[in-house]
Amino acid sequence: MFLVLLYTFTFLSIPVSSQQNEFINNGFKDPETNISLSGVALTDKNGRLHLTNETSRLIGHAFYPTPVQFKNSTTGTAFSFSTCFVLSIHPEYLKLGGHGLAFTIAPSKDLKSALPSQYLGLLNSSDASILISLDSNRSAAAAYFDDNSVKHDINLKSGKAILAWMEYDSFTNIINVTLSPSFSKPKTPLLSYQVDLSPIIKENMYVGFSASTGLLASSHYLLGWSFKMNGKAKSLDFDVLPSVPGTKKKNAGLIVSLSVLAVVFTLSSIFIAVLWVRKIMNTEVIETWEIEIGPHRYSYQELKQATRGFKDDELLGFGGFGRVYKGILPNPKIQVAVKRISHGSKQGLRENVSEISSIGRLRHRNLVQLLGWCRRGGDLLLVYDFMPNGSLDKFLFGQPKSLLSLGTEVQDHQRCC
Repeated sequence: MFLVLLYTFTFLSIPVSSQQNEFINNGFKDPETNISLSGVALTDKNGRLHLTNETSRLIGHAFYPTPVQFKNSTTGTAFSFSTCFVLSIHPEYLKLGGHGLAFTIAPSKDLKSALPSQYLGLLNSSDASILISLDSNRSAAAAYFDDNSVKHDINLKSGKAILAWMEYDSFTNIINVTLSPSFSKPKTPLLSYQVDLSPIIKENMYVGFSASTGLLASSHYLLGWSFKMNGKAKSLDFDVLPSVPGTKKKNAGLIVSLSVLAVVFTLSSIFIAVLWVRKIMNTEVIETWEIEIGPHRYSYQELKQATRGFKDDELLGFGGFGRVYKGILPNPKIQVAVKRISHGSKQGLRENVSEISSIGRLRHRNLVQLLGWCRRGGDLLLVYDFMPNGSLDKFLFGQPKSLLSLGTEVQDHQRCC
């Protein structure tokens, strides 16, 4: 991404210590090069200006060290200006790109409160929500027009040298932005936008560049830069400009493969953990006192399968003791009622031991037979014969069957269980 950004605050004024209306940098190798760097920005021995490197969440600034007069002090009218520069962007991962850089006109070159990532090293969250935004007034995908007005796309993250021109005409109040993959300037600009900069910019401002990285990083390079007020910026000398840095390609396929493997490993770990938790939850610890108790002890898994996981569809009823579920035991295949005493029951686990011991040994035609039991953690499950023929009230008082719902069957289970 490449932006042309006018960045202003209404409350900041800058004293003019010196004025410079034109400058050119065919590379940034010489120590006397007029450039002020901050953040991670630096120049290398080949004369390339590195705004950022392939490290996440960094900021780099490069500004001309003294402010430039952008407006007529008498009339308050903005001057025309022109700039040309060569950029080269090397993303950490070729297909993913990064956040980009911006040609900037700012009231100060000390942007200490700025943030990286989407703020491009220019703003912070407060600025973006209160003072200014990075929303584009006009935008276009990177491209250029040839002499026949045919449009050709430009890949900004190709690592190749790309020329950019940004020009403002104070008579027509039009900003033109032009891109080219060669040193020949196209006749037709990529983007034109009409705006009067007089009420926007201040009389004296700094010009330069800002770039940042986020989760995805890119090395942003400048190979040359020229600027001129009230005229056309000088052409950069191709023969003396530093060369484009070599592209360090990271294997995106390997990265994707490793990412997929990491996801698979994570999902496998989660799956194994779930199975392990389930195994622990379903494990039954048998204490010494339980061995002496009859009748038959069922496994938790048996009762879980018999009641289809204690589904609500199998629920016969519930009360202060817990819930009663209908179930089918496979071997032999019989219908049962499973009473699951809840954690919140007033009957403690030990108090129910007597119920298991005594009722399990009782045999009477008017009592529901206790077939067995199960304990898992603090849960106690009692297994009784299922009563398919309704409530005992039906036989004692002769009430019509239509008045006896499933709830009366549950009442019998509650009485007898």
